[in-house]
Amino acid sequence: MDLNGPAIPAPPGEVSILDNPPNSNGLALGVQIFTCVVATLCFALRIYGRVLLVKKFQAEEILAILAYGCYWGAIIPTLEMLKYPGYLVHAWNVRLKDVIPTTYKTDMPHMQWVFIFGVFYSLVLPLLKVAIMIEWVRLFVPSSKTKSFFFWGAAVISVIQVGAGIAIIISLNLQCTPHQRIWDFTVPGTCWNLYTLQVISASIQLASDIAMFCLPQQIIWTLQMTWQKRLGVAAIFGMGVLAIVAASFRVDVTVKHGNSPDSIYTLGPIVFWASAEMTCGFFILCVPCIPKIIQEAGIIPAIKKGTGMLHSGGRSNQVSSGYGRGGGTTKTSVSANKDYYQLEEEGMNMKNLSESTEHLHHGSHAPAITRTTRVTVTNDSRSVSDSDSKNDGWGH
Repeated sequence: MDLNGPAIPAPPGEVSILDNPPNSNGLALGVQIFTCVVATLCFALRIYGRVLLVKKFQAEEILAILAYGCYWGAIIPTLEMLKYPGYLVHAWNVRLKDVIPTTYKTDMPHMQWVFIFGVFYSLVLPLLKVAIMIEWVRLFVPSSKTKSFFFWGAAVISVIQVGAGIAIIISLNLQCTPHQRIWDFTVPGTCWNLYTLQVISASIQLASDIAMFCLPQQIIWTLQMTWQKRLGVAAIFGMGVLAIVAASFRVDVTVKHGNSPDSIYTLGPIVFWASAEMTCGFFILCVPCIPKIIQEAGIIPAIKKGTGMLHSGGRSNQVSSGYGRGGGTTKTSVSANKDYYQLEEEGMNMKNLSESTEHLHHGSHAPAITRTTRVTVTNDSRSVSDSDSKNDGWGH
């Protein structure tokens, strides 16, 4: 076996470029940096909003911390794969020694990093989705209705995620005998085809994303609030559509990867979309905390105050005067408006979305309060003429 030769023969019309083969490492690095920044920001907002603002540290936060640690367990291998052979590199441009371990290479081989990525990816999504389900049950299910459809739907999704995650991780570790043959095909042993497991894993995540998107919609649209408020809440909890998009693309590229002889090249898109899936999970877990953070930061009151000042500037105090002639009446009317803004939203209290469930239950309705004060000042004066004056005896 020629370890310095290409991993697979070059197809007709292609020439193997083993030294500095063309790659898309710049694209891969950009994707990974972007997803890392978004996921880290979402995780930090989640911890800030729940732990520091709401002063709560519950099961969701524990699962989020575990998921974030496993997230980096998945991301580090994707960064290591930039070294050899790189992303979107055709297998005929890759030397065998850059794929399998050798006696003179101390770093872990390419396929071993792929294996580690798959294991941690299979941990991150179940942790995130179970955390999301627990929080949604707190928000949407009163303690008196623990057997509602929403409760059982969330329970089924959570059980499937936990069960599938455990089964997939065990299967990944048992795919070859001995274990080392997973990433080193030079070791004698046997392996079973991983393609079916990869498609099942991707399909389970896509199905759960669709279920999580649909599950809260029926409850949201029966809340006793204005349809505009319901639309806003539905939009917040409908962010799962991003995860559906990412999971759909991941299923597509997984199928292509399993049917392609150039598996090193088709592995890149799988890594991209799997990273996007994990990032969407952190984003969905973070979204309910954003209204609380915005409210505590004083952004909404500042906007309302600024808008009120603009309106009051356009409505200057009105002064109307009438001057009577020969015994008229002078009337001055001063009108001033002052708005009192409420800090809590009508119906569902968005600033306490991650803190309380009472505003999400049926029957909750907090009416808006708007007060307008009008002050009118009237001055009456009588005109006094010389003819009405009393003669004091000093006339000429």
